[in-house]
Amino acid sequence: MPDDRKPPATFIDGLAMHIAVACAFITDPEGRPLIVEPNYRDGWLFVGGLVDRGESPHEGCAREIKEEIGLDLPVGDLLVVDWVARGDRLDMPLTFYLFDGGVIEDPATIKLQEEELSRFEFLSPDDAIGLLADFNRPRVPLALEARRIGRTIYQPTHVGAA
Repeated sequence: MPDDRKPPATFIDGLAMHIAVACAFITDPEGRPLIVEPNYRDGWLFVGGLVDRGESPHEGCAREIKEEIGLDLPVGDLLVVDWVARGDRLDMPLTFYLFDGGVIEDPATIKLQEEELSRFEFLSPDDAIGLLADFNRPRVPLALEARRIGRTIYQPTHVGAA
């Protein structure tokens, strides 16, 4: 018979709490990553954002793709998981999920969310790394490698950001 009692508050207080961020690694047919320029902070980002209460990272990624670039893309394999000890904007650890968002054949299909984003670009990996916010830079080669080997890569980042 299952035990329906709640665990003591001291037990709950000792558990790891974190914020989940889910983003999509999307490329064009030439393999150039899609990055977006937010109008609310410095540094370019991947399409994606914070996962809402009650949704999975996979669901949050799909929602963010639809909101930010207006497309219903299938959310594919998890490419990179990154644990960040403390965010620069949120004083709490973050778990960053970078899913394979596939390939966009025609950039004209993108309908940018103007409330949050100024523009988008498909850039060579090196050029994308040059524009991305510091915390996202290592994720480009990791995502490319994860796609190549067909396996998720875990990268703990112990200094803040996301």
